[in-house]
Amino acid sequence: MSDRIIKDFKKYRDFLATIPLDKYRKELKDIKWVEQDLPKEILPLASIFKYYWEERQFLDFDKWFDTFWKDINTNSLCKEVLNQFKKYYFDKDNNGWFKKGFRARMYRTWVSVLTQMDFCYLFQFLCTREGKDLSLECNAALDARGVDAKVGNIGFQVAKISNRKEARSASKKKTLVTIPYAVFNIEEFERKIKSPRVKDKKGYQNSLKAFQKYFIRLKNGFVVFGEAYLLPIIDNIEDITKVKETVDKISLELSGEEV
Repeated sequence: MSDRIIKDFKKYRDFLATIPLDKYRKELKDIKWVEQDLPKEILPLASIFKYYWEERQFLDFDKWFDTFWKDINTNSLCKEVLNQFKKYYFDKDNNGWFKKGFRARMYRTWVSVLTQMDFCYLFQFLCTREGKDLSLECNAALDARGVDAKVGNIGFQVAKISNRKEARSASKKKTLVTIPYAVFNIEEFERKIKSPRVKDKKGYQNSLKAFQKYFIRLKNGFVVFGEAYLLPIIDNIEDITKVKETVDKISLELSGEEV
């Protein structure tokens, strides 16, 4: 079991590094005409968790989407709900137009869930390596409730942040820990550090240092969690107060404050 966890983690990281993020960003960034709340029958979470967590089949996006699209169009209930959804919101007969927008929406969800899973795969890997007997839950039902991972009574929610101020946000729920996931524009931070017009150079330097400490940017630009982020969480997992204090410290560092 431990060998499989280690192997799966490395395989997953290798898979993330192969995703052509720039290609999809250019192709899909302006396609945002299917942004309404989706009926549960055509939500992608169950499919994503099935392939990437339960079965550990790391399909590329196009392969996964084609499979998911086929599944919902061959299931009579899902197909009926899908057709009603299209008719209500779009009133168009051109299935290709809707599918293009739906595909772009699914890509954004797909990448977001893969990020959550990176937290989970790394958590399992570190527990195995460190000899920690901890059980992590990660599934579509939890995700639908806003919980990306659960260890005992502690829930974790990965929250994407793109600027320093967002790093200071935290969950108010007693048993839920918000995990800031930084997607900073590193080149922009470096530019501001060098610019004579920017007064808060130290703040940007601190944020950049924290990013490099807690995250890894893969060769394709995909940002993954670093060991320094999760190890102190794992070491304090028996006490949610200490876990929150650990994450609060990381949040402050990412915001650029001196800790």
